[in-house]
Amino acid sequence: MPRTYLRLPVDADEGFPQSFRLQLGTLVYLVELYVNVAEERAAEGGALDLLGGDAFLVARVLREDSGRLVPLLHRKVARGLEYAAGELSLVFKEAVVDVRNLNGVGAYGSRVVAGVAAR
Repeated sequence: MPRTYLRLPVDADEGFPQSFRLQLGTLVYLVELYVNVAEERAAEGGALDLLGGDAFLVARVLREDSGRLVPLLHRKVARGLEYAAGELSLVFKEAVVDVRNLNGVGAYGSRVVAGVAAR
């Protein structure tokens, strides 16, 4: 049976790295996203395709459990693959980030489209 995904609340204009809390059901998670790119490539400027180019989006998911954080996922992500993170399933459809959003905030056309569902 196919999963019903909700959009992960990534705001690419807020820049990377970024993190946010996510509640799904009664559980609370911490989602962290960061970009891994060679300094030379970042210096060229422009947009980076993080799901199939020479730069990568890395996702880290932790579950809050009795005041501590339990690691569930920490990996480079690829387009369209489904990733298990404990009770969650994640999928990344698009991740294009302007280099100005690396450690910077602003509307430069960056966009990340990802989904989250219960497993």
